[in-house]
Amino acid sequence: MFQLIQQNDGLSIGVFGIGGCGCNTLNSIFEQRESEQAHLYSVNTDKVVLEHTQSDEAVLIGAELTHGYGAGADPKVGLQAAEESKDQLLTLINGCDIILCATGLGGGTGTGASPYIAQLASEQNKPVIFVATLPFSSEGQFRSNIAQAGLNELKEHANAVITLPNDQLIEVLGNDIGLFDAFKHSNQILHSLIKSLIDMLCYQGLINVDLNDFAKIMDCQGDAVLGVGKCNDESELTTALDSALNNPLVNQVDMSSSTGVIIQVNCKDEISLGSYNLITDTVRQQVSSNALVICGVSKIESLSTNYELLVIATGASSKMVIDDLNKDKQPEEKEPNKAEPETTDIFDIPAFIRNQAPAPCTK
Repeated sequence: MFQLIQQNDGLSIGVFGIGGCGCNTLNSIFEQRESEQAHLYSVNTDKVVLEHTQSDEAVLIGAELTHGYGAGADPKVGLQAAEESKDQLLTLINGCDIILCATGLGGGTGTGASPYIAQLASEQNKPVIFVATLPFSSEGQFRSNIAQAGLNELKEHANAVITLPNDQLIEVLGNDIGLFDAFKHSNQILHSLIKSLIDMLCYQGLINVDLNDFAKIMDCQGDAVLGVGKCNDESELTTALDSALNNPLVNQVDMSSSTGVIIQVNCKDEISLGSYNLITDTVRQQVSSNALVICGVSKIESLSTNYELLVIATGASSKMVIDDLNKDKQPEEKEPNKAEPETTDIFDIPAFIRNQAPAPCTK
């Protein structure tokens, strides 16, 4: 059993930024990194983007295939680039105990390379979590179809996938917020997750959660809830828990079907027995009675707030369903004046044709 005594300097968390969106995320969190145990790796087919990305190590995948000029919005090229650079990727993966990945779906590198990287990590028995951004609906059905196909494949290999639909930035933050500020809100989700995982696994707790506990929960594949809530007053813990479970920027997940849960409570001083029981009971009531629930409590004086809650629930099903390429063509509700477009498998369209048109052709 992997044991953590005080702070474990040997634990390594690899944070991969894949494609343009993932590399932008690394730039956002690089200066906020508070632990040497988080190692940032940028992965891209575009050498110019890599040159302007802040990370500990940059990997130009598919150098012979793309010559460093990108994947041309073609997921097949992204996949082939990752396959060409398999040895480089495996070297990074094997140096990590836990792998967190940020990616954007709907383009070439992120959509094509991310499932392959998840597969490599899974084959090396590494817990792998993805935070995946989905395109704005205004970017068109073509990109949405690419993103959904990539998401479906990603879920086959990753232990947990958190989806951040860009449309929810508008719904939650409004149209007037600056574009850069809006994306900072998304990036903060990944940063909070990284910090909370390090705190949970790298400090000895009164009730301890170790790496094997974490790996056990990550074995429950499916959609995931990974949320962080913070507060300063003990009376605000239920509000913090609600923030952890219901982040409006994250694709909502039905926790009742979760098969594995971790509840981690970090506090600067002490938490009352009643508050601890209230938190654990609240979460337990939302999941199956047969779910494996692991609880942890740690005292960490360096916390920015007095209390911090981390909830990880895996093996769940998504509430918010984005258009699925494999769904039946019989929608429950359909506007009479709008024709239902015929679904086209974009990966059967030759690359040179796809690059000439903004959307797939329909009959």
